Amino acid sequence: MRKLPRSLRLYVAASTLYAALIFFAVQFIYTIELAQSGIFIARRDTGDLLSSIQLVSFIVWLGVSLIAAVVMHRLATALAGAKSAEADAKTSEEQKDHELGSIFGLSSALAGPLDLEQIGSFFVAAVRGSLPLDMTIVLIVYDDVLEAFRTVAADGPRAKDLKGRSYSAVTLPAIVRVRVIDHRQSLVIPDTSTDKALWTKVSEEMPAVSGARSFAALPLVSRERLVGALLLLGERAGDLTPDKAQMPVIMGQYVAGSIHSALSVKEAEARAERETLVNRIAQRARGSLNPDEILHATVDELAKVLGVTRAVVATGDSEAKLDVIYEWATDGVPQVGLGPQDLPVSRLAARLGRTLFITDVREDHRFSEPKTASTLAKLGVIAIAATPIRIGGQFAASLAFVHTDRAREWTAEDARLIESVAHELRGAIAAAEAFEQQREAVVELERLNRAKSDFVSIVSHEFRTPLTGIQGFSEMMQSEDLTLEEMREYAGDINKDAHRLNRMITEMLDLDKMESGRMELHRESVDLNGIVSEAADRMRPNAPLHPVSLRLDPLVGEVSGDRDKLTQVMANLLSNAVKYSPDGGEIVVSTRVEGNAAHVVVRDHGMGIPKGALETIFERYGRVESLATRHIQGTGLGLPIVRQIVQLHGGAVWVESAVGEGSVFHVTLPRAGAATRTEAAEAAS
Repeated sequence: MRKLPRSLRLYVAASTLYAALIFFAVQFIYTIELAQSGIFIARRDTGDLLSSIQLVSFIVWLGVSLIAAVVMHRLATALAGAKSAEADAKTSEEQKDHELGSIFGLSSALAGPLDLEQIGSFFVAAVRGSLPLDMTIVLIVYDDVLEAFRTVAADGPRAKDLKGRSYSAVTLPAIVRVRVIDHRQSLVIPDTSTDKALWTKVSEEMPAVSGARSFAALPLVSRERLVGALLLLGERAGDLTPDKAQMPVIMGQYVAGSIHSALSVKEAEARAERETLVNRIAQRARGSLNPDEILHATVDELAKVLGVTRAVVATGDSEAKLDVIYEWATDGVPQVGLGPQDLPVSRLAARLGRTLFITDVREDHRFSEPKTASTLAKLGVIAIAATPIRIGGQFAASLAFVHTDRAREWTAEDARLIESVAHELRGAIAAAEAFEQQREAVVELERLNRAKSDFVSIVSHEFRTPLTGIQGFSEMMQSEDLTLEEMREYAGDINKDAHRLNRMITEMLDLDKMESGRMELHRESVDLNGIVSEAADRMRPNAPLHPVSLRLDPLVGEVSGDRDKLTQVMANLLSNAVKYSPDGGEIVVSTRVEGNAAHVVVRDHGMGIPKGALETIFERYGRVESLATRHIQGTGLGLPIVRQIVQLHGGAVWVESAVGEGSVFHVTLPRAGAATRTEAAEAAS
């Protein structure tokens, strides 16, 4: 029905026109009737009197018409107001019915098990009915593990710029992050032009919303958990106000519960799959007690499950220095390379002590520094997830899973899987290391037990020999009548055996002092060639079958050391060469200069040393046991004493040998000038 006109002017004009037409029509008809009736007005009466009567009649008639026009206007206005109120009431009722229908329809649609995309589609369709058709609606779901939002549904003229996008919580506009995420309150901006500074900042931080004239961000909360947010972008100022946003807020309460349920179901399914994978990896890891084998097998399988192109395992004493110990890569992907490498993301993850997920390192400001960006570009890193492994509070290793082909939006399931596997790795590696420590302890106990047995065997043999001599000669001197010469001879034998016994005891005590760090050196500048010559001169009378040749370099000069201890080193090496060359043979001793060190070489032509014993002979009681050496006397302490003395002087000792080809013992000692500089450097540090 058309509305009645409400303009008073229209009513007055219409009434005036109507009154004039009626008046003139009546006058015309009146004149005709008078003429037809034969009644004529006297000529003298025509004129002013008749005109006055007609004018008064017209004015009266016009006044009555105007009064009628005002009355009709008021009646029409009242009637139109009543009809309008009735229509508005009907429209409001229809709108409420429509909104309730939308709510019930949405509630019914969300009743069954749905995925996030289906929930988003139903929600956007329901909200659309209460908003302008040209308004953009965007539903984003919050992932609290990755601290990022993911768009699950979008509709409207600006939807194409927002579909399929993910937004890190830290990259959202500050006002949205604080109001919606942190405080979980609605943000409604009816007119974005009223605060240009604020909207300019929002547009810079989120360009996809820059053209909106009104804006709203509504949090979706279910059971005190932020599950997402609803973004509304109006094309006109005033399209969005707190009152107009009430319907989306109400519908948001329904959809928040459905999103929460969908996330819970999805998390439960993913948790089951994740636990299956983690259990499989854990069983494989626990099946080995080799930490390297555990890392390699775990990284290989996890990298394939994640679908990355490269996985890197790095270790180090600290996050500042990382060494790549293992690398897995798909075909065609270049290797990073083993050994020390600059791994910026792994280093940052180790320093922060938590897993880092980088969608695209090229867009992450933390790695925008030119040198860091160049390093990552050379490594081909685009997307990366890096997690540190700490054992006992100490950094042990870093795992990095890399995409060299594309950026990647890491999901919550990726994060939980990596964290779960890392947790299992920590336990497996800790157990393997504990086992290795226990094994080493057992090996050490076995070594000590063997050393104890060797000690008892050697002591019982080596000590018994001189003691038997002392006892035998003393009994003979006591029970028999001996001449003075015989007495002196027996006394000399007793003294010799006593010296031998004293020397063995002294060697054991000295070695114990050296190993415990209680041995003090009386350093002085000594002529190394002179010490070698003196030791050779003392050896010659006691080894007639072993001529000693000296090839001494006069440039060796002096070394800083303890004269007595260095003399003991040379005596032990020469004695060892004589004892293990039972058939005789030349012994060659040479010295030479090598940089800042003096190098002493003792070469014999004896029975040689098996390859497996080249290190053990420098251990306490470490002797080569064979039929050929069984008759050779010795405590097995001479060479360990040599190594301890040389190491106390800052040098090194080693042997080169083969069975049947003799042995070559090497000793290096810092020369006097180098030793002085070393001591000064140590004092300064």
